[in-house]
Amino acid sequence: EILAPAGDMTCLQAALDAGADAVYLGLDGFNMRARSGVNFDRETLPEASRRCRARGVKLYLTLNSIVFEGELAAVEEMIAFAKPFVDAFIVADWGVVDICRRLGATFHISTQMSCSNSAAARFMKAQGAARVVLARECTLAEAAEISRTAGVETEAFVHGAQCIAMSGRCLLSHEAYGCSANRGECHQPCRRRFLIKAVD
Repeated sequence: EILAPAGDMTCLQAALDAGADAVYLGLDGFNMRARSGVNFDRETLPEASRRCRARGVKLYLTLNSIVFEGELAAVEEMIAFAKPFVDAFIVADWGVVDICRRLGATFHISTQMSCSNSAAARFMKAQGAARVVLARECTLAEAAEISRTAGVETEAFVHGAQCIAMSGRCLLSHEAYGCSANRGECHQPCRRRFLIKAVD
């Protein structure tokens, strides 16, 4: 399956026209696109779903940021709203997993959960995950072995943000800029030039 991101309807249509098998997108919260400035909303999600289904393309909704205590009710309401329009939710918080299970919503484990071995993948499958997006630290050989032995669908990033600190669980952006990479606010300091000076 070739899965492409879509930040707005133009991007979604481009992915459909290019032959993507599936598309993932975010609504107006709880995903890793907080800094992008564009996302879908409750008014545009039904049309996105209609376009995907007309082409036989799967549609996944990302809910892959960490979720704080006071946000659980809003996440549950969002999942209940979006469930008729999407094929699965991409999640990165065990509280969101629990909500998906209670609402009977199909979910995939995000790379943000840092699944890097077959034991973890089997555990996530036992919790109800239909798919596990492997940690970006996995080598090709490790990804192949996990896929062969875990007994659950696997997915891997092949293009885009290849975060280098525990599959996105990085604290560098938070420490440097006060913007959490785990809440979709990353300023990507790992991509900047650094000068390392020896200290006597």
